[in-house]
Amino acid sequence: MGTALKASTDIRFMMLVAAVLASSVVAFGSLYFASPGAGPVNIALDQCLADVQEATAYAPPDDAAIHGPALMRLCMRPLLREQALWVGAGILAELLVAVLLYLLHPWWLSRRRRMRPIASGADAELLDELADMSRQAGLRRPPRWLVAPYSTTHGGQAFGLAGRRRICLDVGLLVRYDLDRAGFRAVLRHELAHLRNGDVDRTYLSIATWWAFVAVAVVPFVAVSLKPDLFRAREDLDTAHPVAEVLLPFVALGVLTAVVYLARNAILRARELHADITAAGWDTPGGALGRVLNALPWPPVRTGRIGLGGMWTELLARLGSHPSPTRRALAVADPRGTLRPGLAETAGYGVVLGLALYNVTLTVGGLVEEYLVIALALMSLGVGVLLLHLLARAVLRTGTVEAAGTRRRLLLPAVAALGFALSGPFSLTYAENYDLGETGLLRMIGWPVTATILVVGLFVFTAWVRSVDTVLVEPTGRSGGHRWRRRVGTATAITVGAPLFAIWYATAYGGNSLQSLQWHSTPQAGWGIDWYVQLTSWTSIVYSYYPRVLVQFTPLATAGLVLLWAVPALLLGWFRRVGLRPPGVQRAFRIGAVAGLGVIAVGLALPFAAHAALPADVRYLPADFNVEELTGSELLHFSMVYGNTYVTVAALLQAMGAAVVAARSTRLRPVLVPLAVTTTLAVATLGFYLSRGISDCLQLTGPGGRACELPSFLPDSYITFHLAWIATSGVLLAVPAALFAAAAGGLWRRRTNTSGINGGVAPIPTPTRDADATPRSTRGVLAAGLAGLALLVLGGAAAEVPGNYAFWEPDPVPIGTNPVPPPERVAAAGDPCLVGTWREVSREFDLELAGRTHRIITTGITQTFRPDGVVVVDYGNETRFTTAIDDQRIDIIWSGHVDARYEVQDGVIRYDAERSHESSKTVLVNGEVRAGLDSGPWSADRYNCTTDTLVETPTDAGTWYRIELRRS
Repeated sequence: MGTALKASTDIRFMMLVAAVLASSVVAFGSLYFASPGAGPVNIALDQCLADVQEATAYAPPDDAAIHGPALMRLCMRPLLREQALWVGAGILAELLVAVLLYLLHPWWLSRRRRMRPIASGADAELLDELADMSRQAGLRRPPRWLVAPYSTTHGGQAFGLAGRRRICLDVGLLVRYDLDRAGFRAVLRHELAHLRNGDVDRTYLSIATWWAFVAVAVVPFVAVSLKPDLFRAREDLDTAHPVAEVLLPFVALGVLTAVVYLARNAILRARELHADITAAGWDTPGGALGRVLNALPWPPVRTGRIGLGGMWTELLARLGSHPSPTRRALAVADPRGTLRPGLAETAGYGVVLGLALYNVTLTVGGLVEEYLVIALALMSLGVGVLLLHLLARAVLRTGTVEAAGTRRRLLLPAVAALGFALSGPFSLTYAENYDLGETGLLRMIGWPVTATILVVGLFVFTAWVRSVDTVLVEPTGRSGGHRWRRRVGTATAITVGAPLFAIWYATAYGGNSLQSLQWHSTPQAGWGIDWYVQLTSWTSIVYSYYPRVLVQFTPLATAGLVLLWAVPALLLGWFRRVGLRPPGVQRAFRIGAVAGLGVIAVGLALPFAAHAALPADVRYLPADFNVEELTGSELLHFSMVYGNTYVTVAALLQAMGAAVVAARSTRLRPVLVPLAVTTTLAVATLGFYLSRGISDCLQLTGPGGRACELPSFLPDSYITFHLAWIATSGVLLAVPAALFAAAAGGLWRRRTNTSGINGGVAPIPTPTRDADATPRSTRGVLAAGLAGLALLVLGGAAAEVPGNYAFWEPDPVPIGTNPVPPPERVAAAGDPCLVGTWREVSREFDLELAGRTHRIITTGITQTFRPDGVVVVDYGNETRFTTAIDDQRIDIIWSGHVDARYEVQDGVIRYDAERSHESSKTVLVNGEVRAGLDSGPWSADRYNCTTDTLVETPTDAGTWYRIELRRS
């Protein structure tokens, strides 16, 4: 018990340190930008970025996309390194101040309270009493006894450095020695318990850390925010500061400071409860500890002086540094209840860890450059381990029978997830980088979605931990005998859950992860067939979901799924012929196998359906087809659409199998559902190759494909890729399906058993020995099937590890080969003929649609060449081109305008790739919006100008267009 109580205080101290240090990172980062040395660095940065923009403006688009970000990172590197040094120096100063305050706390307390040593000859009986109680407390070295002569209260205070502990007694406590000897001993045992528990150092380090944070980080941050020119010349600063820009950091800092202060108080309250519990163990049966605790003033005198109403005074008192007398009496009566984290404390863990991670990410993320996604995942991995450990600890220490315990288990993951998610908008990172535009709006819209995903994930985690732990404890009714099994189960859940949390954070950080969904995928061939386009769009949604892609290229895609049922199977002996196996294992295995056979049946029918429904020119791919056709987004050929369709079918049947298992099972549901999903996964992956073999035999994708031979039906080197692809897609659908089915099954059982026993709740079956229920041969087949399934899928995960590593490793950027430098600028005024406003009377160009070239002719667009080197292309409210292709009506609509810089040299107009966009280009098929066109890079124009006419043609021989304009 004592070890667990000490660990509880240590966790709170860890939360305090995490909140302080993480908040200091951003506070000192903000102070750096107000320092005198930041001005020259910012000027150099602006010049460097301008040079990069010049260097990449006229480079080919592919080169600019590769070299531009790399060169910008080189520009940012000096700023980020100096900022990191500034932050490191600030944190070091904060640490030194905290250590100094801790070392000075004995001197400060003695001076403030004017303490005096108890004279050796003053009261021999009192000194003997103190020495005797010190020996009873088991202290190796007795403390130095002091008295506060001007304090009339009846308390004491333990403090001091290691090896020189001190306990100060109020003069009122000495009076109590004569009047109430039992009460005196109760107070003294409490103070000696602080020394026995070893919490003095943590207590005063917590207080010192708080004051160091306020003095070194908060006060300078507030000063610089109120007076930006405190360290720099006013002319070097941007004097225009919107209200939100000043207000949001203050709000964030206020919330952050409150969190740090509450974390400090939580440590102080925990150490008081720990001391009470320890002192109660020393107290005699007729001791006065309970009476002393109940007689303590509440609310404390200091809180009552604030003058607020009764409700607010009570709230502030409960958030203070001392627990209420009622809470202390409950802790003494039920020490294990102290170890049970409450909802508010669990939410606080989420808030503190979220603030720490969000605030650290900004500084560290800039230093890692192209390794940003990896860095986000690795930083959040440690936070995920700690958060899940705290959540598992809270769930396992919650009651198991009473309804309140059930509600608490449901609320714990929700409050932890919401606390973590809410910390983002209140972090200094968000306040310093707020956005009220479109991106900020997307963040606001996406926040509930990402928060909901985290709530669901933590709920599934706690359900799995609780379910496995209950089954492990039930055979003996004792948790102690299975302690190592409980730890293995919890470690398994954390091993699978922490990386998933890290991927969630890496994709949710900085925006809405739903933006990665590809809602309007368009097939390269067959784009005019409505149902085929719709099928392509639907089946591409899951495939293009970026978090799913990241999970796919990790061992979690398959190995984690197996661990969720294989580890409990080993702990319970499922693989033995006579083992403890809960009801439902065989059923889950069979349901998964049936669902997998259903996938195979659909997969065998797909080639025949595609052959009958789609013409050959859709299924066959022309050799000269232009993949950059039409939309600028990812365009899919038939084989990709076919693969997405098969995986979607497999995912849907995995979800259906999971739903059936979840609805029919009443216990161990979080283990049986992964078993069913894994079984369907293995069968469906093998079925993929059966479907591929039939496709080859039908020559579905053309005569140039594989021959109808045995290798077409056999797995190839891509089987592990397909295994992970089907696994991640299936889990993405299986989790919500299982949750809804479990809820529906529970409601149905409650409704149909309203007149049953136990108040209408059906009795839950217990694990049984398979020897009592099934033949030995059946048990052997099931054990062999489970073992083979686990080895097959784990082997696939192991084989895919090299590919996973290659996916996460960023490609090196060839910095040494710089982009083509821009040509020498020639003023536009050098050709007076070009300057002016021109209206297009004919724009002819070739456009690739459905693998064929079509001549497009439009009119009405306006080009204005200004003397300052800026061209404005105005498309008007709606410039429309309409044609018919393959009996489909095609409308291409331009609207808005585009600004760009231009230069003239040797009869050629060159355009800057960096320009402002306030335009849209849309493609409609039969009146329905099919896609938006990307404007793409501007190519240089060769021009011929007269007084009234201007003709533009391409400089690239591989491109053709002709634009004829008249001067307005």
